[in-house]
Formats: sequence, C-alpha cells, structure tokens
Amino acid sequence: MTDTVTSPKDVDLSALQADLADLLQLENDALPMYTVAISGLRDPALKGRLRAYREDHERHARDLTALIRELGGVPPVMPHLPTGMLKLGVQMAGLPGGDRAILMSFVSNEWQSREKYARYAANPYPPAVAALIGSHAADEAVHYAWATDALRDLGCGEETLAGQATQAFARMHGSIADVVEGIGRASNEVMIRMTRRG
Repeated sequence: MTDTVTSPKDVDLSALQADLADLLQLENDALPMYTVAISGLRDPALKGRLRAYREDHERHARDLTALIRELGGVPPVMPHLPTGMLKLGVQMAGLPGGDRAILMSFVSNEWQSREKYARYAANPYPPAVAALIGSHAADEAVHYAWATDALRDLGCGEETLAGQATQAFARMHGSIADVVEGIGRASNEVMIRMTRRG
C-alpha cells in the first residue's frame, strides 16, 4: 500500500498520519466502551450483535495500526485523552438502567464515531487510504443504524422524548469530543512534522 499512499506529490504525509492516528484513537476509545456495554447487556441477541461490531473495531484498529507503521509512524495505543475516558464513563452510566439505558449510552458514543469517520471519508486521500477509511465509515454507519433501530424496538425511538433526549445528548457529547480531539490531532500533526524534519 505504501506506493499508493506516498507516490502522489501532493499528499501531505504528516497530515495523513495525524488523521490516521486520530481515527486509531477513536477505535481505542470504542473498544473498552464495547466491552462495558457487552458485559452489561442482558439480551443475548443484543450481546451477540455488539460482539460482532466489536470485531469490526478490532479490525479497524489493526488496519490503521498497519497503515501508520507503513507510513513510518508510531501508532497510538491509548484512547483520546480526556474524551476517551468520558466516553467510557457515559457507557458505564447506562449499566444500572438495563439494556435500554446501555443502548442509549451506546448511541451517544457511536454517533461521534459515525460522524467523524464520515468526515474523514470525504477527504481526498490516496485511493487505497480512501477505500480503507470509506469501508470503516460504512461499518460505523451500520453500527449506529442498528443501535437506533434496537432502541426503537425497546420503546425509545427518535419520536419519543427519551429518544430525542438521547439524540440531543449524542450530538452535544460528540461535538464537544470533536473539538477536544481536534486540538489533540493538530498538536499531533505538529509533532509529526517536527519529527520528520529532525
């Protein structure tokens, strides 16, 4: 994949590496959140679906790690700080409320993953990178759609007050995380540029 990534003269490798690191941190945010949600769910079908989706996130993390290394970078192993911990806390807050509350927390976190991946997928990356990020973005759209459908089946659809509150919280929570994570991404890009020059 390296030739596909590095051959175009107009590819800013520092920016690309920072974008990929941001997405890998997003995966590092998601994996513990999935573990908490799966451990708390009572319905075996819901647990099974989240296990399958966690496997998607594990694959995403492997793909991004390999690509960052291919570009000569060091893949981050930690979640976003402090937002990764906040996302985990939101997921844990749903545990006492049962399956519906767990999925409400899950939707609140998954909304940002869907939105961030969609934004990155719209960027003009080299073809191999664009295909990879587009594939991950499609997975995130599926995860989010499933979660909102599952909530609707549990009586918490977007037409209900609880569903509307979940959507409003998801947008607020995700938007704040995006701002904080954007600052971290920009800082990371500066460090990558400095390292490349050194």
